[in-house]
Parts: sequence; C-alpha cells; structure tokens
Amino acid sequence: MYRRNHPYFFQNLPSIQDLKYKELNKKRANAEFAAKRDYADYEKFGSIIFCNSSFNSQIESANYSKKMELYISGKGADLSEWDTPIKDYEKERSKCRDLNP
Repeated sequence: MYRRNHPYFFQNLPSIQDLKYKELNKKRANAEFAAKRDYADYEKFGSIIFCNSSFNSQIESANYSKKMELYISGKGADLSEWDTPIKDYEKERSKCRDLNP
C-alpha cells in the first residue's frame, strides 16, 4: 500500500506558485500564437482589424511575461524593462492601416 506520508509523494506535488507560473506561461504562448496568426491574416487580407488584434496580442503576451518575471523575482523585481516593448507595440498599433481600402 502506498502511504501518503512517503517523501516521494510530497516531492512530486507542484506548488500553487508553480501552477500559476505554468498558467501564465500557457497564456503568454497562446497570446504569441494569436499575434502571429493575426499578423499573417493581416498580410493576407489587409484588414486593420487583424493588425490591431495582432498588436493587442503582442501587448498581452508582454504583460504575461511581466507577471511571470514578478513570480520569479518577487515583489522587488524591476519590471520597467517590459514597459519599453509594450510602448513600442502601442506605437506600431497606432500605425495600422487597411492595405486594401
């Protein structure tokens, strides 16, 4: 019979922080996938909707990366390095235009 107080049992249980980090990582990966897909659709169809959606997904991905960094480094983390890419994505998003009006 397998006993619950066996040391092996406790070593394999992920912590809540591990699960939260994995959840953020999955959301970040999904946002990156959506950004690539929407940009490909923008190039194919030329609609401003796909361009905006692509950059919104890039911003979302950067925000998830920022949250992941917070989990790794703790409350004292310097997250200002993530502000630059987010601002850059926002600038690029403002340049979105319909390619085929």
